[in-house]
Amino acid sequence: MINKLVSIIIPTKNNGDIIEKCLSSIEELDYPKDEIEIIIVDGHSTDDTVEIAKKYGCKVVYEDVGTRGGACNVGIKTAKGEFIAFTDADCVVPKDWLKNLIEHFNSEKIASVGGPNITPEDDTEFAKCVGEVLLFLSKPGSRYGLVADKVTETFHNSGCNVAYRKKVIEEAGWFNEKLITCEDEELDYRIIEKGYNILYTPKAKVYHYRRPTWKGFLKQAYKYAVGRMQAIKLYWKMGKWYHYIVPALILAIIVLFALSPFKPASLLAAFSILVIGGIGIGLMSLYLGAKTKMSDFLTYCVLIAIWFWGSGFGYFRGVVK
Repeated sequence: MINKLVSIIIPTKNNGDIIEKCLSSIEELDYPKDEIEIIIVDGHSTDDTVEIAKKYGCKVVYEDVGTRGGACNVGIKTAKGEFIAFTDADCVVPKDWLKNLIEHFNSEKIASVGGPNITPEDDTEFAKCVGEVLLFLSKPGSRYGLVADKVTETFHNSGCNVAYRKKVIEEAGWFNEKLITCEDEELDYRIIEKGYNILYTPKAKVYHYRRPTWKGFLKQAYKYAVGRMQAIKLYWKMGKWYHYIVPALILAIIVLFALSPFKPASLLAAFSILVIGGIGIGLMSLYLGAKTKMSDFLTYCVLIAIWFWGSGFGYFRGVVK
């Protein structure tokens, strides 16, 4: 394999509690040290994030846009590498991570290569439940929790574990800085529209610490859906059937409740949807509990319900944002 200069970009803001694990793992990469630069794009942290980054010899730059897309663009403009690799401050990378990404750029048509993001064994019990729920919810087609056993062409890789040719990002028009989330998938959509290919490789793993609190998970669900709907408004083909089911059900419940003073049967219909939905959540939670620990059954129930309502109202917000 011919080594190429790679710029590893990590967007941060107040990640002092976790970023040292990430940078320590990058320091151990099995890749020539003179062919790596680490760029921290910081959103003006008020904790010790920047001090830790400088301790590891990272180049620190600042962004004022307030979105991940804006931070990524700042990092790319600073980067000297032919290739741009992205990970997050709450990720830990194995020694062969970068090598396993770069080796697949064996054709100019390959614009991007990524891999799975896996919940680490030392994460909390709650966070492991979050990881299982995200993996389960990804099965209809989302790439966030994709775990496959072979190299395959894909339409998107998670932004916490991906590498790009810098020139292709520039050609495609950079990240969209206005998107709350989904900026990476929206960029990938434009890259594929230009005739390039995106690959997934199971060998290029990262270990991704999950949201540690209920509030953090709710915020993730809501923001994901806002950005998703923003992206769908730009390119309707990015919308898949599973993106519309949740907001459609919530809208139906709201309409039925609103009609109930005039049509009493509407109230029964609304409660029927809620009951059927509750049964569905229970069955999904039983499935996850049978795979892991049945003692986590209630945790799974609440997490799935949070994702349902949080993402549902996020989609509505994305329509008007």
